[in-house]
Amino acid sequence: MQLPLITWVLFGFFLTFLFFFIWPVFFDPKEIMKFDQYVLVLSPIGHDFREIVGASSLWLHSGVVPATLYPSLTLIFFAPFTLLNYGAGYKILTLIILVAYVLITLVLPQMINRQKDISAFTMLVFVTGIISYGLQFELERGQWNLIAFAFCLTAIYLFHNYPKLRWLAYLFFSISVQLKLYPAIFVFTLIEDWSDWKNNIRRFVGLGILNITALLMFGFGPLLGTVGSMEGIEASHVGRPFNLSISSFILHLLTLSFLPHKRVILWLQANNWLAQSFLFAFFIACFLIILWQAYKKGKEGFNPCVFMACSIGAFIIPAISFDYKLAIFPATVVLSLPALLSFKENGNRSLLILLTFLFSVAYSSTLYSYMSKPEWLQYNLPALLIILTICTIWCRVRSDDIEDASPLVENSLAGEQ
Repeated sequence: MQLPLITWVLFGFFLTFLFFFIWPVFFDPKEIMKFDQYVLVLSPIGHDFREIVGASSLWLHSGVVPATLYPSLTLIFFAPFTLLNYGAGYKILTLIILVAYVLITLVLPQMINRQKDISAFTMLVFVTGIISYGLQFELERGQWNLIAFAFCLTAIYLFHNYPKLRWLAYLFFSISVQLKLYPAIFVFTLIEDWSDWKNNIRRFVGLGILNITALLMFGFGPLLGTVGSMEGIEASHVGRPFNLSISSFILHLLTLSFLPHKRVILWLQANNWLAQSFLFAFFIACFLIILWQAYKKGKEGFNPCVFMACSIGAFIIPAISFDYKLAIFPATVVLSLPALLSFKENGNRSLLILLTFLFSVAYSSTLYSYMSKPEWLQYNLPALLIILTICTIWCRVRSDDIEDASPLVENSLAGEQ
């Protein structure tokens, strides 16, 4: 009997639950339940929220734009919070974050994929995501990745479903970029017809000019201050296990104690840019393959492969990319995976099962804190690159020519035979 795909998805989730929760918590050598703090906390809670509200208050009262890690529009966005005390503001922000999580994980993916019912797979990802390490880290810091991503995903939905409201889609997309910068990579999801490069390039240039203008809203000084602040924080956080970036992973990898050939390692440490360049080249190669497949197949509308690739890029490209970004990953998986699992030939089922299982293991491993993992698995970047590789394979073999294939996959993920 052929098992439904949800079986392999659940198997992957169970393995990571066993190795990253049951094992470190209940199988401690001292034979006691070990449940240490697994989110890197700062006191008082909501450190990033307090900093940005403080910067916004300084700007409003003095007219001086302070240097922050974020674009100038963020000061305007958080200006209303200056009317509240930090405790009340943090509670309101937490509620907004949770509403944004529901919106991007349950509501918008159903609307974009045009599905009427919420599947068992969607609920699995939603529930595990809402109690995940990434979301808890997001809440602890008082970050706003989910809010920015909600604007971005709403823009994608409006763009592909309401052509007359594309001006609003561009506005929402620009707001998301001005809140977090990295959503800029999702501009590749704002393509309706891949063969219409004239209008696509015009759209890219227009959005680029709009967002560069917004970045210079207060002049070059604040922008240079933001760049300087990022360089300063990068120096102290590259090589840390809660940093998702390629550069951070390479510097960490080259310091692992079990690596052989000391001279080779010392040379690589001195020339670590080579290893970083290799991983960047790997990402670019996968990304270009996915874009080429989208152009070659010429299917109009939302492209799940491109969306997933953009998500991986948003995680791993910036030099400072903390684990709280993973709070948006459940939404990415819910939106992309059902459409990706549409294979044309029955002979591909074994490959489909293997890739689905590997995807499940890689994705679910990101739900747990690095503090619950062995040293060589603390970084999430290898899991993200595995997912990117799987996505690249999927985009070459998925059944774009099957009419309305995603409901069939949803049935399989829901456990129907």
